[in-house]
Amino acid sequence: MTVAVLVMVVALVLHCVAAKTVSRENRDRLLPTTLGPYPVRPARKVRRLQTIGWLLSLWAALRIAGVFWSTQPWLGMGLAVLAILVINGAPSLIVTLMHNRRVDPSLI
Repeated sequence: MTVAVLVMVVALVLHCVAAKTVSRENRDRLLPTTLGPYPVRPARKVRRLQTIGWLLSLWAALRIAGVFWSTQPWLGMGLAVLAILVINGAPSLIVTLMHNRRVDPSLI
């Protein structure tokens, strides 16, 4: 369980770094809030960081679900889904909202 939590932290850091890099690459342009293409295509490094973050978060979520599977399977699966949503979705959403707030509307 401890290893899974540490892997989740690493995945969260990877997603944060990828989101900040996309924000820097798209300076002075609005980013899509949830879905849609970026104005500037993300670098290969960003895609790599996101892919590694996704794989690590899935592995960690399955490990956490496995801990609770024999006694409380619904709790285990709920924690796994929550972990995947928070780790993979929250960093890019927060960075995108902060980025779009700073973009000057007259430049759009």
